[in-house]
Amino acid sequence: MIRDLDSVLQPGKPWPPISEKDRLTTYEQNEALFNGDHTKVFQVLLKLFSSQVAEYNKLIIILNWHKRLSTLWADFLFGEQPKAAVSENPESPEQKYVDDFIDRTHYWHRQHTRQIDVSRFGHGIIEGYYEAGCKLQVVHPSKYFPIGDAFGRTTAHLIAWLEEPEVVEHVQQRRLFCRIHYPGRIESREYVVSAASGNIITGPENVSIKETGINEPLVSVVENLATSSGKLVDDYHDLDSIIKRMEARLTRVGRILDVHSEPLLVLPEDSGAFSKTETGALVYDSKRRVLERVAGAGDPGYVTWEGQLTAAFQEIETCLKQLYALSETTEACFEPAKLGAQVSGTALKLMLFIPLKKVDRLKMVADPTTKAEIKRFAAFEKARGFVGAVPVEAVSVLWQDGLPEDFNETVANVASLKSMCLIWDEMALKMLYKLEGKALQEALEKLKSDNIIT
Repeated sequence: MIRDLDSVLQPGKPWPPISEKDRLTTYEQNEALFNGDHTKVFQVLLKLFSSQVAEYNKLIIILNWHKRLSTLWADFLFGEQPKAAVSENPESPEQKYVDDFIDRTHYWHRQHTRQIDVSRFGHGIIEGYYEAGCKLQVVHPSKYFPIGDAFGRTTAHLIAWLEEPEVVEHVQQRRLFCRIHYPGRIESREYVVSAASGNIITGPENVSIKETGINEPLVSVVENLATSSGKLVDDYHDLDSIIKRMEARLTRVGRILDVHSEPLLVLPEDSGAFSKTETGALVYDSKRRVLERVAGAGDPGYVTWEGQLTAAFQEIETCLKQLYALSETTEACFEPAKLGAQVSGTALKLMLFIPLKKVDRLKMVADPTTKAEIKRFAAFEKARGFVGAVPVEAVSVLWQDGLPEDFNETVANVASLKSMCLIWDEMALKMLYKLEGKALQEALEKLKSDNIIT
């Protein structure tokens, strides 16, 4: 966290600040892991195998669990889109406005993208701006620098990035663009940074201030796991050693199988398969993979190897179990086919109890953030005079569990509740078919006209 922005953004100071280097390095490493570039981070893999085979890094088995886990949590939260409600009447101006806002800003998609960042980097950022209406963009955490007071409270948000180097008067320079979000305004600045030293040369330049009309910054941050220390916690750190071990073990197994997949053929000297030098020495034919039979070694045949790889696969299985435990997942998250077609919705939730508990924890952060964002950006559009924008006072979010619905089980549950007079027809239709507003009323009228309900 930056305490004094002006002391950081001035000529002679390095950019990014030295205090942020460790955080940015972690981002770079986690980005490489997410993209499957594991040899960039797990250098031991290259050291382990590069001496054995030329360009062996091309044969290293990459297990991209990092990407799979990050997308898993995002899918659990936002793969099945939540429902934001601001009114009991779906036809009310407030509800219509919010539905339109979510649709035109691609809000749930932005949330899904941010949640991937939350997993891989420890936090995710959404920035709002006005361009014929409110627009939202997910900001890469490497461009985000919180500004805070002596008590560790965030007072402003700096979004800054460097352009590619350009030569100006025979000197390589880079332009540093800054947007500082304060409550009620956004300040833009530019600086010139030396491409060689990384220090700021001149600035600020092109300073401008835009009023937002609301007393809140247009930046929203979500953390993965809040701790009293304030340190960011991503989903990767605890898993790196396990995944690295699995990759090394599988690569070794693959290497062994490759070596022995083409057995050598052993033939007698007089078989005609060998050529001889001027001295009469036999020449080994590497292309044909043929060897001379040792005298008394028996009939011609292939040199075979009885591989004993049971221990290797047992180790991989043990690593997998630890991976599931530390990542708060289960095998059912990744291999649903093994569950069978007859598993009920309740049984599936029991099998996914641990990952669903983590999803609940993520919702504890996502829920208030989502409500606050919708209210904030609605107020922003209202202040900017966007046509149709209305004040949003209260927001409720109906979260989905991201699991496939067992319709037969739902029907049985609804029928049971209806028989005990614990729900009424309207609620039953909502539970069965997720109907709202006009569609719900039309369904009720149809059932009444057909004398199915009274």
